[in-house]
Amino acid sequence: MSDSENRLVTITPGILTICTYTEFAPFSYEEDGSIVGTDISFLKNFAAEMDLKVKILKKDFSGLWETPGQGICDVSAAGMMEYEDRILGDGSVWSEPYMLVTRSLLIRSSDREILKSPEDFRGKKIVVTPTSSAHIDGDIRYKPIGATIIPEVPSQDEIVSQLLSGQIDAFGEGDVSNEYLASRYTDSNGERLLVLTDVHPMTNPELLRFAVRSVDPNLPKKLNEFISKSQSDINA
Repeated sequence: MSDSENRLVTITPGILTICTYTEFAPFSYEEDGSIVGTDISFLKNFAAEMDLKVKILKKDFSGLWETPGQGICDVSAAGMMEYEDRILGDGSVWSEPYMLVTRSLLIRSSDREILKSPEDFRGKKIVVTPTSSAHIDGDIRYKPIGATIIPEVPSQDEIVSQLLSGQIDAFGEGDVSNEYLASRYTDSNGERLLVLTDVHPMTNPELLRFAVRSVDPNLPKKLNEFISKSQSDINA
């Protein structure tokens, strides 16, 4: 898009500023000193099509959706779902959904036959990212039956370490993130040390979206068109 009349108005001219939380692999994470992931690659491809460079700001997950409305960035991304209490504020909107995920718990492979249903987690420790879908789901699904919900994630790798060492019993994340982690941790024979259990949908389908600054309404419009086109290409 080279026509200057069609150039999108961004916080910094010519740059798409992205706010993200980097402990949600494979959507957004750090590797070799760079912030990468499927959400990041998607937005970089969008920026390239719009003739925009990219700037990435690392933020906490809590309140990440508020950053476009606060004028901190043009788009925020990290596997986010729209909720009633996730207030974007003036000047920003949710994008169209780009993926559907379901809830899951990541557990040790050795526990696969004993930790299958919510009732099996009575007295167990489940770690979740604060204010995430997993946190909401944990408080609704597991806490009432006596599970301890621990909303603290210094890093995904640290939580997996705690899980493998027996300090905790499960890590609550979406099926995409937990499948990614399960595939990374194997023994010397290539067998997985971790498996997913209690995979289930939330009451409202967990459709992932971006929060988008809408001071220039063309920004969310163009991003939604890019999402639609990308999904059409996948389904073609």
